[in-house]
Amino acid sequence: MPSVQRAYTDFKDKNIRILAISIDAGGANDVKPFLTEHQYTMPVLLDTTMEVFSRYGLFGTPGTFVADRQGMVVAKGSAVDFDRPEFRDYILSLV
Repeated sequence: MPSVQRAYTDFKDKNIRILAISIDAGGANDVKPFLTEHQYTMPVLLDTTMEVFSRYGLFGTPGTFVADRQGMVVAKGSAVDFDRPEFRDYILSLV
């Protein structure tokens, strides 16, 4: 999650949106204290029923999806390091 937060901070002024999706069954009651404790500021979608999780074919966590401006998923993976130069270059190439 630290690399996700860094990507969110670095890209938020470049018209790139980063958001996390939590599948914690406890919803906001579990997520908000965690975000506060770690000083994470990226938006988090709560997916307690795992609807988004299953819709996009995610089988494990953490998972990463990259969507283009039309909302089409153009890449996905698991355990992606958002700090890797290759990943950042790819994201910037979509802008």
